[in-house]
Amino acid sequence: MKPLPHTSETYYITGKAALNAPNPDGSFADWHFDEVFLSGKGKIRMAGREIASTFAMLGDYGIRESSATLRRFGLTVPLAEKVYMANHVRAILDMVLASIAKNKLPSHVVATEFLDSENELHELHSKVQEVKTKISDQFMLSLLQQWEQVNF
Repeated sequence: MKPLPHTSETYYITGKAALNAPNPDGSFADWHFDEVFLSGKGKIRMAGREIASTFAMLGDYGIRESSATLRRFGLTVPLAEKVYMANHVRAILDMVLASIAKNKLPSHVVATEFLDSENELHELHSKVQEVKTKISDQFMLSLLQQWEQVNF
């Protein structure tokens, strides 16, 4: 098992790795936790490093300190270390926004593949509405709207 990268409130684990991490209540969005976190073979993407930062647009929304949850599921995290990670909604938003920032339609991100509850889907849809008001580039906005039409 590889050690986790150093994280903070602005440089946090996101993308598919975050989607494979459990929520504090133990529920998962995806089911590859062992493969991503315990095998040492999983790709762990960091916001602000491998994935463009969305902090300016989303602030600290959906970023949680996850060390206790990761320990509960068998990951070795030193007691003094904090691990910041996107919740499932934020991870999806990060992937979608990273894609449209590259002028690409995020068709690889299907919300219902990762979110089972109506509450999470509603939360995601609400955040998408908020994000749309912050995007001034018309092409990027059209990509987000196309993604939205397919996912909601």
